[in-house]
Amino acid sequence: MEDTRKGFLTPEQEKQVDDLIELKGVAEGLDGPAISLADNQGLERIKPALLEKYPDALPVIYEIVDAIFDALPKKTS
Repeated sequence: MEDTRKGFLTPEQEKQVDDLIELKGVAEGLDGPAISLADNQGLERIKPALLEKYPDALPVIYEIVDAIFDALPKKTS
């Protein structure tokens, strides 16, 4: 699963967050790209510093993120 992650979320998890956030108007169209940008650019930039200080942390973080997303409601439509 790690190979599909840029940042800490998988593309499916990014979509799940987008589905859970309900905004009005133009903001609804922009929330998906904003989530991807925050994860793929922002969180991805944290990884080198994190790995330098805690080399074994990434798999643990991924497990935690996956557990959280498994507990979140899935969109059913």
